[in-house]
Amino acid sequence: ALGHLPHVTAMTATVWGNTEVSANGRLRRTTVNGVGAGMLKVYSIKVKTGQFLPVEDLENARAFVVLGSKLKAELFSSTNPLGARVRVGNLQFRVIGVLEAKGQFLGIDLDDAAYIPTARALELYNRDGVMKIDVAYEEGVPAARIADAVKTLLTARHGREDFTITTQEDMLRTLSKILDILTMAVGA
Repeated sequence: ALGHLPHVTAMTATVWGNTEVSANGRLRRTTVNGVGAGMLKVYSIKVKTGQFLPVEDLENARAFVVLGSKLKAELFSSTNPLGARVRVGNLQFRVIGVLEAKGQFLGIDLDDAAYIPTARALELYNRDGVMKIDVAYEEGVPAARIADAVKTLLTARHGREDFTITTQEDMLRTLSKILDILTMAVGA
């Protein structure tokens, strides 16, 4: 939807939830993220083995799953999971890739998670719309310019402003405030 905006280099529409995932006789409850193929670029994540989710239309998104490194280890130990069947909630998926370890991002463990196509997550969580859209854009372009372009496009498509835009600068300011509060609390 936002891919035609000037200066935008990648995007991913995301839906997430906490779901039971089982494979290889093992069961885990973990975060399952419905994402697009652009997630790798947006989050600067690399694939360790196999491949990431392919570029597909929402209507034709296949039941593929990519595992975070920690989830892969929990479900498959040292066994190669590529091609294996994994049950996510009440749906079946085929493993096509495993991500390199990335660690935590704003308190979210990207390694202890499964990644499925956005359309399949909408089905899994019985949702009509996505929860967020992350956008990567060309270095040096002001965030405010991208935010304005996104706001104009989404307002035109939705007929009203029924969304919130948060820039990376906004997130860093919020994080800085939280760290200041924590510092004061520790000092006290």
